[in-house]
Amino acid sequence: MERKSGSVVYKNILVLNLRKIGDTIMATAAAYLLKKAYPDAKVTMLVKPLTRTIVENNPVIDEVLLYNYSHKAKISEIRQTAGLLKSRQFDLAVVIDGKPRSAILAYLAGIPNRIGFENITLRNIYLRLFYTQIYDIDYDFAATQQVKNHEIFINRITKRNDTARMIMPEVPEADKKIIDELLSGFPADKLKIALCIRSGIVYKDWPQDSFIKTVQGLSQEHNNAVFYTVGSNNDYTYAQEFIRKSDMDIKNLCGRTNLPQLGYLLQKTDFLLSVDTGTAHIAAAVNTKEVVIFAGTSHRHWAPYGGNIAVVYPDISCYPCKDKVRRKCIDYPCLQNVSVNQVIAACDKVMADMEGM
Repeated sequence: MERKSGSVVYKNILVLNLRKIGDTIMATAAAYLLKKAYPDAKVTMLVKPLTRTIVENNPVIDEVLLYNYSHKAKISEIRQTAGLLKSRQFDLAVVIDGKPRSAILAYLAGIPNRIGFENITLRNIYLRLFYTQIYDIDYDFAATQQVKNHEIFINRITKRNDTARMIMPEVPEADKKIIDELLSGFPADKLKIALCIRSGIVYKDWPQDSFIKTVQGLSQEHNNAVFYTVGSNNDYTYAQEFIRKSDMDIKNLCGRTNLPQLGYLLQKTDFLLSVDTGTAHIAAAVNTKEVVIFAGTSHRHWAPYGGNIAVVYPDISCYPCKDKVRRKCIDYPCLQNVSVNQVIAACDKVMADMEGM
């Protein structure tokens, strides 16, 4: 760490982000802002193995460290990871995920500057033990899109006014060729529509029948469109069932790509219709137009970041649901409250704009 003209210049920065895929894509905006403010600094990100490919080969992240985060982690595992971090001699730790575990790891690693973005209450006042500095959340954090929250946080650290950008990893030419071959069967003059129909989380997954009716309606109204499902290996069987029930010519690409390849695929895609999941954030990072269906989670906070996104969400008094309420919910009325007509109308608007280009 150096001081230049009275301001701090960090040289070896650790960003702690022990969250899932969508959160990690959004967290790349924090790395981007730090790299922009401190271009000569080394920026390292600590992530879960699940999100490794999002941050490896990423132009704003110089090194990736892995920590297999678990709520039931052994003390020995925590100390081992803290020892690894200590050996890297970081001069700044930025806890971007808000997790107490991340703050504790930074503290145990002896990193001299440990900064968090927290609303400190009696419930979490113990966090003051682990941070050297805490920026208070003095606005409506939950109603602010998450990348904008990262932007506010990092700009307070750097004392700048930079605009956030999510950054996807660089895709090797060999991987681009794989995706180009996957898409080669679709006519060049057709609109390519990707469908992310499942998140695997019950309060996010719009009913399959509703999704099928929507895609059938879109196909009837837009005969110049072709469709394919995207997702992980875990989504393949669900997508096969979806395709069978729809009685449509939809290609199942679930499990055919890794995350960087999916980013390139979505970059070559004209439009994505998705539930609230990591795929929607990948699409936003590569500037693909999309409509995202929300149910149990807040679109104000969790909508993908960018100018090419439309969202559909329930008009119901309990939306967005709080964690305590969600745990008691049985039938998730928010999922039923989003209508097929709502989603088709949102898609029609986006697709009409595209067809008019």
